[in-house]
Amino acid sequence: MKNEYKAIDIAKYFINELHPEPLKLQKLLYFAQGFSYAFYDKALFNDDFEAWVHGPVIPSIYHEYKSYEYNPIDLNYNLKEFNKDVIFLLEYVKRNYAKYDGKYLEEITHKEEPWLLSRTGLDPDERSDKTIPKSNIASYFTSYVLQPDDEEWD
Repeated sequence: MKNEYKAIDIAKYFINELHPEPLKLQKLLYFAQGFSYAFYDKALFNDDFEAWVHGPVIPSIYHEYKSYEYNPIDLNYNLKEFNKDVIFLLEYVKRNYAKYDGKYLEEITHKEEPWLLSRTGLDPDERSDKTIPKSNIASYFTSYVLQPDDEEWD
């Protein structure tokens, strides 16, 4: 899987499929990035997450959709073509995480090491633009996700 995507490409996929509100969209992007490391040992996109009060956030995605606040993003996009590995990954995230609301997904990320480490020394409600290192996301997700057996992926 070449790293040819941007976070906005992946965001548009989730928007077309689910019409999530912005908080949920951010968390779906985070899980997609994390599971990309777990499944394929590489980033899905190059954009960085920051350790904001409400969990991992990509600032450019936040600014693009913040006007929706807590409402579904009711847009439809022409999508970039995704390869089969990316489709598998996005469908995995959709199947396992889209059933939850944004606040619940936020709670999950608040218990995970990448966000917690990037928030070290900050008060719970203190604003931050600290980047969550991709290496922390990679090591966290690859440490607890079982690697797929090659035979199961045929």
